Amino acid sequence: MNAVTHRFDPMNMTQLYLLRTTADGRRLVSWRAWVLIFLLPSLVLGMAAILAMESFNIVSRYQRTTGEVVRVYDWPGANPWDGETTDYSPVFRYEFKPGEVTEASTGQSSSNWNHAIGSRHEILFDPSQKKVVKQDNFEQLWALPVTIGAIGGVLLIPALIAAAYVRRWRKGSARSAASASTTQSQSGGAEGGSA
Repeated sequence: MNAVTHRFDPMNMTQLYLLRTTADGRRLVSWRAWVLIFLLPSLVLGMAAILAMESFNIVSRYQRTTGEVVRVYDWPGANPWDGETTDYSPVFRYEFKPGEVTEASTGQSSSNWNHAIGSRHEILFDPSQKKVVKQDNFEQLWALPVTIGAIGGVLLIPALIAAAYVRRWRKGSARSAASASTTQSQSGGAEGGSA
């Protein structure tokens, strides 16, 4: 049985590549290169957009009311800014429907939510079902999408720089081809004059 050997063919456009210079000097950039450059910032910014849409949905669809803090759960936590902290998750009593009072937690925790028992705060709740409520403030609704969006924006900067370098490298083949064409025409003209 004869063994079949597969060799790399520089003119085979179906072979995988990121950046390639062909035999005639053309510089090619694969779509894979653009995916690698923009994948991480796109994922992070996409996540921020999804979270922002969820918060917008809550603000536009949920009902506002005033909730009374009846309990506050606490447990050890940590964050990059303060180190070890204590996180708190308040439980609010609120009027779900006229004459119908219920209780619900925020479903999240923060070191800033150590509310006093009996204190009253603006909250948002889903009028279609009894479940977690959201505090009507920036920290619970918008802090996470804004933070993740900022991280995505920072990651986008080196991606744009890398994309600019790749585009510059690709355009170099056009300049080289134009220069080579000009040189050939000049040399051809010189030969014709001497003849």
